[in-house]
Amino acid sequence: MSEKKSHVLNVFMDREYPSIVKAEGIYLYDDQGNRIIDGAGGAILCNLGHGIDEMADVLRDQAKKAAFVYRVDFTNPPLEEAAAKVCEVTNFVMDKVFFVSGGSEATEIAAKLVRKYHLDNGSPSKYKIISRWMSYHGMTMGSLSWSGMSGRRADYIPMLSDNNHIPPAYCYRCWFKQKPETCDLACAQALENEIMCQGPETVAAFMAEPVSGTSLCGATPPVGYFKKIREICDKYDVLLILDEVMTGFGRTGKWFGYEHFGVKPDILALGKGLGGGYFPIGAAVATSKVTDTIAQESGIFGAGFSWGGNPMACAVASKTIDYLKEHNLVERCNEMGSYLAEKLEALQHHPTVGDVRGMGLMRGLEFVKDKETKEPFDPEIHFSVQLAIECLSHGLGVQFGMGCDRGQAGDMIYLGPPFIITKEQIDEMVAILDKSLAEVEKKNGLG
Repeated sequence: MSEKKSHVLNVFMDREYPSIVKAEGIYLYDDQGNRIIDGAGGAILCNLGHGIDEMADVLRDQAKKAAFVYRVDFTNPPLEEAAAKVCEVTNFVMDKVFFVSGGSEATEIAAKLVRKYHLDNGSPSKYKIISRWMSYHGMTMGSLSWSGMSGRRADYIPMLSDNNHIPPAYCYRCWFKQKPETCDLACAQALENEIMCQGPETVAAFMAEPVSGTSLCGATPPVGYFKKIREICDKYDVLLILDEVMTGFGRTGKWFGYEHFGVKPDILALGKGLGGGYFPIGAAVATSKVTDTIAQESGIFGAGFSWGGNPMACAVASKTIDYLKEHNLVERCNEMGSYLAEKLEALQHHPTVGDVRGMGLMRGLEFVKDKETKEPFDPEIHFSVQLAIECLSHGLGVQFGMGCDRGQAGDMIYLGPPFIITKEQIDEMVAILDKSLAEVEKKNGLG
């Protein structure tokens, strides 16, 4: 009898995937009875933990009331409530919320908001979005164009729009050969240089992640970076879009990543943790400066998606914010993140661990062939993929990343477990990583 054929178009088409039939707390359970620690929170988005009855109840209850309402014609109570709560947790730095179905849509809407603002503000020549190499802003054609992640762009370059990128804020492999303690923020000054080269009258916005996602796995900018970026944006009437799809809603140990850096963005792109891991939702959130300008001029923002602002997603987002507050999970993320960082630092004894970085429960490790020179592994080895597979065989799921060395080489993994994780569970997680890393090093003739 032949095996049952799967009709799912998977990412890796020659791979057999474990089938997850249950999820609870920080654990996933497959159909063979294996327990797996969700060490990456899915794609760094399952912030609350799995299997929470209250979240399931929200979905059921809202489905009975109204499962869909079209945002062009109507509003609905969950939409109004969720928008108010999102603005509240920014301390009303942000004024209006445009809900979508995920992070890629959020960055798309953010860019459209920028364009509409400049049109209504009397600057129709401003349309260019500057972003950074080694960034990731999504997989739609627009968001992929702004992304600087070479591997994900490669197949689609002929289809992408022509956009402008500056060097990343990446201290471990600084493109300017500087050290954090003596840094003159050349990576931030690069923005002003690019604005001048493009022509200030054409540049509409700068888009960046406060802490890098899968493209650089937790790389954080040097002190003063975002303050200089903010100054440059203000000088040239360039809006600052912060992509907090991954960092938002507690992942860095604060509600939003920008809070660590003493700046306020003009627009936030949100997703992932906004739904706590229970429903696909994203949002573009703007200041009154942006939305009042549009309201007072054309009075219309005609972008959107059919499922944007649907009551099911908004009810989940609203409950997610409540749950984070009621259980002090943002504070817990900060506490557990510090503990995880301490435990990961202990892995520096491995000959391949070049860097440990990140904030909160958003931690990355970069692996190198030579610690002194920071020489990366031959990309044909797929060192980080080997490690992720080895970890999974021991009951730990992690995200792997490649191409951090200017898109040509470089291996990383990313950890981002649910905020409910305990110190004992972190110990178990790091112990598996330690063991798995030693085995992969041995297989590759290291250690």
